[in-house]
Amino acid sequence: MPSIRRSSCPSVNQLWLGKPVRAFSWTDIRASLDRRLVLVMAVSIAGVTLSTADQSLFSYAIPDITAEFGIGLEVIGQLLSLSFLAASATVVMAGLAADHFGRRRVFVALLAISSLCAGAHALAPSLWYLGMFRILGFAVGAGLYPIANTLVVEAAPSRYRGFISGLLQMGYPLGFAFASLIAAPMIAAYGWRSIFYAGFVVAALAPVFGWLLPESPKFEQEKSSVDIPTRAADRIRRLFMPDLKRRSLVCFGGSFLISLAIGSTTYFLPTYLVQAHGFVPAEASRIAGYSYAIGAIGYLAASYVGEFVTTRRNTLIIWIFAGAVAFAATLWFAQGEATLILGLGISIVFFYGSEAVRMPLIGELFPTAVRATATAITGSLAVTTAWLISPLLLSYLAPRLGWATAFTWCAVVPLLLGGLAFLGLVNTPSGDDADSREVVTA
Repeated sequence: MPSIRRSSCPSVNQLWLGKPVRAFSWTDIRASLDRRLVLVMAVSIAGVTLSTADQSLFSYAIPDITAEFGIGLEVIGQLLSLSFLAASATVVMAGLAADHFGRRRVFVALLAISSLCAGAHALAPSLWYLGMFRILGFAVGAGLYPIANTLVVEAAPSRYRGFISGLLQMGYPLGFAFASLIAAPMIAAYGWRSIFYAGFVVAALAPVFGWLLPESPKFEQEKSSVDIPTRAADRIRRLFMPDLKRRSLVCFGGSFLISLAIGSTTYFLPTYLVQAHGFVPAEASRIAGYSYAIGAIGYLAASYVGEFVTTRRNTLIIWIFAGAVAFAATLWFAQGEATLILGLGISIVFFYGSEAVRMPLIGELFPTAVRATATAITGSLAVTTAWLISPLLLSYLAPRLGWATAFTWCAVVPLLLGGLAFLGLVNTPSGDDADSREVVTA
């Protein structure tokens, strides 16, 4: 017979759309902010922003890289796919390492190594070396995101966990926006190689981040427990036991579909603006940067709605569907710089902004003992697997079908399917930690 540990569940009258209704209060949030949480949040969002900026510089350099080395878009697509293939392994290893060695050590090591590889782009004497630095840098940097998410989820108080950890996801569009501020003027003045020297600056900051960042107290408590799985294979197997299997499969499948859309746009948005709308690379970088800056609003809005209005699952689904509609309208109807900035900005508000609830939701769905592993496999591995496929698809379809049709099949359709996939999750209250929910074991 299965054993069941039950936690108290709210009654139907206590829930609205599946969650307890509570008022937003800055006073309560400020009272919840202790020194440890402030340090974890500040270092994590700074690390994610800088790492994203390092890695996104490549997207702004694609038009000049193809021109210098005399290669087509298909070669760039293959290079990106190899990066994501390598990242599919490293994100899993990063999650396993963080559950074994600690979140702080792994976070700092990944930030330093990935940033050094980004800086080395500037020194690459040939396409072979550039590809090697790109693959290694992205693969290592990809492991940073599930670790940062785990650190914030475990440091934040449960009643505001989603809102606070959702803010971490703003590091993604902020990183792209920050990179565009560097890329546009420096490419125009000094060439594409100059922008990558910023990676060496970020690598130099990594030890400072390690000095400031405290280790997760939940990890330290769990590490001394004799009841948690210690072998990597056991931690992975735990995700597919009866009580966790459904959420593992749904989170992986839904994350994969959303990430097809994000991966299709992330690295080819400047190229799309150059080829489909006739902008020069500097103009395309500026338009993309402004769009990402607008998109950062969506992360904050999604965090608020998922914490105080409805559940994170509901918010995730609403944001995904809204993003699909907005992006489709932009592709087929937007013309001119201002309209493109507005349309792309609104699209990013929603389907990129959905990350502000997707990653905190995954963090809450799994117990502390396997949280970093689960976040890496059901969240980040799904992302890197999708991003392995999307550049190949888009680089093949865009020259043959046109950018609007290619983006429709590679982004709009997967978004709609991803929203449907997440309907398969049980609609649990936001802030309901997996450690305190009902657990069923064979």
